[in-house]
Amino acid sequence: MTATIEADLSRLDVTVDELASKGAFGELAALLADDFVYSHSTGLVQDKQEWLDSLKPLVGKRDRVASVVGVEMHSDIAVVKGELDVVWREAPTKYNRYVRMYRQVEGTWRAISQVTSPAYDREPAKQ
Repeated sequence: MTATIEADLSRLDVTVDELASKGAFGELAALLADDFVYSHSTGLVQDKQEWLDSLKPLVGKRDRVASVVGVEMHSDIAVVKGELDVVWREAPTKYNRYVRMYRQVEGTWRAISQVTSPAYDREPAKQ
């Protein structure tokens, strides 16, 4: 059962970045808790609506590619860690690491927090 939950969360986690990349904001909003907070690698901190709004002008300019995703379970909280490449069409790729936390409410997992930091020491994700 736990392996299935971890696999589902891993897929869900990758989906967050895919939806952010393609501009599917309604679908993305549904995966985020109302109290979601994003702490960017730049130090900027945004709430759910601020992050969604900030993504809109970026659609088509870059892709967010999550890889090396690992899931750590804590009852109704899941900690998901991975690498995140921000692949710009007309600028250098940014290499990051992230921790995204999910909370299960009434059987549904919602992201509650993400902290991203630069990963200057690693190679691009294998696609």
